[in-house]
Amino acid sequence: MRVKYKLMISNLVLIVFAVSILGVLVAQKSKDAIFNEVNEKSERLAESINTTLSVRNDLLTEKSYGDLNFANTLLNNLSDFNVDYNENIKVGEFKLPVLYAGNQRLSLDYTIVNKIKQSTGAVATIFLLHDDKLIRVASTIFEDDKQVIGTYIGNIVIEGLGYVTRMKPLLDKDKKVIGAIGIGNKILNNYLQETLSAIKLGKTGYAYIVDSNGNVILHPSEEVKSAKQYDFVQKMYSSENGRIEYTYEGIKKEAYYKYFKPWNWYIVTTVDLEELNSSSRSIFTTTIVTGLIIIIFGGILALFLTNTVVKPIKKLKTCMEIAGKGDLTVRCNIDSKDEIGILANSFNNMLAENERLLEETVQYDKLKTEFIANMSHELRTPLNIIFSTAQLFDVLINKGENLNTDKIRNYTNSIKQNCYRLLRLVNNLIDMTKIDSGFMNLELKNGDIVQVAEEVTQSTVEYVQYMSRTIIFDTDQEEKIMAFDSEKLERILLNLISNATKFTNPGDKIKVTLYDKDSHVIISVKDTGRGIQEEKISQLFQRFKQIDPLLNRSHEGSGIGLSIVKALVEMHGGTIEVKSKYREGTEFIICLPANVISEENDTQVKMDCTNQANVDNINIEFSDIYN
Repeated sequence: MRVKYKLMISNLVLIVFAVSILGVLVAQKSKDAIFNEVNEKSERLAESINTTLSVRNDLLTEKSYGDLNFANTLLNNLSDFNVDYNENIKVGEFKLPVLYAGNQRLSLDYTIVNKIKQSTGAVATIFLLHDDKLIRVASTIFEDDKQVIGTYIGNIVIEGLGYVTRMKPLLDKDKKVIGAIGIGNKILNNYLQETLSAIKLGKTGYAYIVDSNGNVILHPSEEVKSAKQYDFVQKMYSSENGRIEYTYEGIKKEAYYKYFKPWNWYIVTTVDLEELNSSSRSIFTTTIVTGLIIIIFGGILALFLTNTVVKPIKKLKTCMEIAGKGDLTVRCNIDSKDEIGILANSFNNMLAENERLLEETVQYDKLKTEFIANMSHELRTPLNIIFSTAQLFDVLINKGENLNTDKIRNYTNSIKQNCYRLLRLVNNLIDMTKIDSGFMNLELKNGDIVQVAEEVTQSTVEYVQYMSRTIIFDTDQEEKIMAFDSEKLERILLNLISNATKFTNPGDKIKVTLYDKDSHVIISVKDTGRGIQEEKISQLFQRFKQIDPLLNRSHEGSGIGLSIVKALVEMHGGTIEVKSKYREGTEFIICLPANVISEENDTQVKMDCTNQANVDNINIEFSDIYN
């Protein structure tokens, strides 16, 4: 059987099986999803109402403080508080003395409390302390259209009303408590009531509020009444939040509730279970119809997809046959993101990688050839000079000529310089091998890097001036103690100064500058020489790479010095970068972390750049510069 028909049959069987399983799963999953979604919405809605009430509680609390301060200020402006015990009045069931603020009568006088209510919108009450009771002698609060004067705190409950209240004692001139002023802001205003009543959850869902005594504080469709006789209300009181299922007036409901502690309210969001079940049944019916349609159109689609799959496979097969014959330039252009497209891209990437490897092999062979040529030149040139000098000595000795000291010194200096060149080349090769194998280690010691950098720079002045260049050292900090390997730092600076000398002309300047940046140190080696072309800057740190061709370059070198410098800088945890403008100059910028090692390993670095070892290091680094 052909692949095409196998794919068609497989697709049809898969579609029928998938639709059958889907019908069963969707029925259950849709019901669970609807219930979960409604439950989540109920919970979020209750949390949202809780947040709204919390914000209002905070606002009312702040407002009550402000209103109380306003009332206290208003009363204090009237003069001292006092009680006239010679004058008695009937207040409710009590016969009480009269409370005054200066000349302003407060008992059974509503001027002050009305003014407070008019200014702040809050209810106000003035209390008189009598027989250890705070008795209301003036108030703007009404119950059953009657003011609540003559009552005291604890013997009256104002049904259906809730206030956020604040009280402050009234003191006479002897600082004795004789009464109090109370301010109250109504919890549930018309706007909040309308907002909460307008909340809907689906078609039948809504929110309502019940207090801790079972009283319905807010309901969108029913008058306020008691609900403590219902079992589900009693269940809510057992925890601060949760879910309950209950039946109310013959309708099954599911609800989420949350306790609002500041006002002792329970926020309830509820929805009819019948609405949830009808939604899941509708989804199940839709799934069955959709499944039948999918099976019909699936057969048509299976045929189309089979052709779509087989066509790129044939194309990929053809490309593989061409590549198998050795043509690596062939590409399989299949515009697809499926497995076949990925396979084609992988095939193309494999061909591209083979091409790259082939190119790298060619480049590597070229680099190897260039390296061998460089090494041959670097070895042959000093050997030729040494050999020629030896031959010259033989000729002079055979002729019996007398050699004066100056001539001998001249020849021996030439031999010594070329020996330094050979030693420099061998040292670089050995160090390169150590770095690659991980055997190159740093000997970090705490020391003054400014002093070391300056001494290394100053030690090259004679060599640089001999080549008719000028070298300057500058720093923005006279001392900087940090951990570094002084020998490696000397190697780095000598190589960079040597390169600067090579690539400058007589009369040019070389400037070595050290900047202290607290957490790190920057060392700049800048020259005013010939500069480097922009496209060649990226090749500077490549091993065995010479910017100038072998046959026409104006200086000697193996092409591995800067790669070693970069490795030594990175071993210190630093970085090195190059800035250059052709025919204007070049700047190497080194950034080293200013760390200090522990005291037990602390050995101060002290360097003498005039000793023979350092002089030899300079001679080695400058050995390939000829006058």
